[in-house]
Amino acid sequence: MKKFILLLAGLCLLAQNVSAAQKPMSYEEEMYLLGAVAGQGLACKSKKYHRFELLARAMILTKATSDEEQMLGMEKYASGKINSFADEENLRFSNCGQVREAFENQRIFETVLYSDGKIKQYDGKVLTPRQPYDATKLYQKDPEAFIKADAVYKKYLAIAQETAKSGAKIELKDSRAASFSHLFN
Repeated sequence: MKKFILLLAGLCLLAQNVSAAQKPMSYEEEMYLLGAVAGQGLACKSKKYHRFELLARAMILTKATSDEEQMLGMEKYASGKINSFADEENLRFSNCGQVREAFENQRIFETVLYSDGKIKQYDGKVLTPRQPYDATKLYQKDPEAFIKADAVYKKYLAIAQETAKSGAKIELKDSRAASFSHLFN
């Protein structure tokens, strides 16, 4: 009887793990991971970073079901981007060769972004935004993006290190979030 109960408990745990693995990612989780990938591309100065940023911003806007969810998605994206950039910096950019190669060979680059904000993903699925928007205004390529990002992130990492010494907590956010948030409204 004890063996049966243990076997049944094990099967229940296995079933929970399988169902949890099949559960789709939430919008917030997806945006955080998208930001984490962007942070790696930015930290390792990928030549496809600007294209990724355009597609990522389009996904933030297109997949959001409300303005509130969109703002939360932007925050999650920025948070993931900052954290992964900091991780790469902590590793002294030692993995950048591998990261850059993996970043530049992602399937997201097979995605098509239409001028009205529709996105045709690499798997053929078409995402339609809740309101059409001018996708060309989502992201303007900045030739000095890598230099500016290094300066901004080093500034915030220095603040974070100072704050850590004092024991206070500080929330890190993408310093440019306010400058591009109007593009999502």
